[in-house]
Amino acid sequence: MPVEARNRAIVDMVAFSVSTRARPVVPWIAAVVLLSVAACAPTLRPPGASLRLLPTAPVLADDGDRASLAAAVGESIRYFARLPPDRSLSFGVATRTAGEMRAALEGLAEVLARAPSPAELATELDRRFEVYRATPPGHVTFTGYYLPTLPARAIRDARFRVPVLGRPSDLLTAALADFGAPCACREQIVGRAAEGTLAPYPTRTEIEAGGGGPVLAWVDDPVGLFFVQIQGSGVLAFPDGTRRTIGFAASNGRPYTSIGRVLVDRGALALDQASMAGIRAWLRDHPEEAPDLLRTNARYVFFRMLDGPPLGSLGVPVTAGRTIATDPAVFPSGALAFVAVPKAGPGVALSRLVLNQDAGAAIRGPGRVDVYFGDAVDAATTAGSLRSPGELYFFAPRVPRAR
Repeated sequence: MPVEARNRAIVDMVAFSVSTRARPVVPWIAAVVLLSVAACAPTLRPPGASLRLLPTAPVLADDGDRASLAAAVGESIRYFARLPPDRSLSFGVATRTAGEMRAALEGLAEVLARAPSPAELATELDRRFEVYRATPPGHVTFTGYYLPTLPARAIRDARFRVPVLGRPSDLLTAALADFGAPCACREQIVGRAAEGTLAPYPTRTEIEAGGGGPVLAWVDDPVGLFFVQIQGSGVLAFPDGTRRTIGFAASNGRPYTSIGRVLVDRGALALDQASMAGIRAWLRDHPEEAPDLLRTNARYVFFRMLDGPPLGSLGVPVTAGRTIATDPAVFPSGALAFVAVPKAGPGVALSRLVLNQDAGAAIRGPGRVDVYFGDAVDAATTAGSLRSPGELYFFAPRVPRAR
């Protein structure tokens, strides 16, 4: 189950990509496909436009802990194990199969289990992988997301009156690719049946006015819930000490609108003030205007209770400091990568191996990367302050060359 979106914590705060799991086929879907093909924006890029092979590997010093790296590698191995071994992944003009990806990561996991020195790890990476550098126009912009916590109640009371909604029974989704649509569409169709046709699902304003799914819990902070929807997952903390993780179940399919961008366009915030902290401060200082501002984002996210940790778009748990989200139409999902961000925050830099295990509705093109920071005490601050240029590299398994 993919996560929907999270804290882009700045002007272009984003929402996660919609679910890749389609509902059962219904008769009107074929007509919807025919009507939608013309409006579907193609996402294919010219071969080689996103990644380029480097003649020599750069010096890549990892500043993270090995346990988190091993955990993230293990989750990508599990992802590739679910795919057909001959499934193809693109590294610019080069391709690798899911079987080759799995084998290479299994080999890396064995190396990590030996607790190699930094030099030994660098040698093994060079021996096992080719390095490709992301080459967007301009630079790669890095942002962050995290796992927020909200106080919650199982029963509505005078204070806890904001519902956390599950997926509505009338919400329908369908991936155009499943019906042979001749375009590389990024998202699914989302709607509901109405008189034999597919109608758009209600907007945020309409849902909050009373149309929605089952209530999972009640919270007292509509702004906090809005940000959990942007993060795509969160934790509900109940008075008896119970903590339940919620994750993306579906969205209403409406376009995402950044409230940070709205505030900047209105002149309410300067561009450098439109961080998560700046947006929250504005909402706190303008309580009468806050509801209308939130409703400018018509997109609404429905949740489900999770029995384990939050999941990324690949259906595997995300790992703090080691999972990134990128555009799956551009970069290979599940692949090993390296990020280098000289100024990730005040006195903070990022230089580490990561796994490409997530996606986001506003994380589009080769110039955007979102880094997951988990639920640590400083995760919100780190994620909220990150909006920096950096470098992105991907590792393709070396394969025997034909003689």
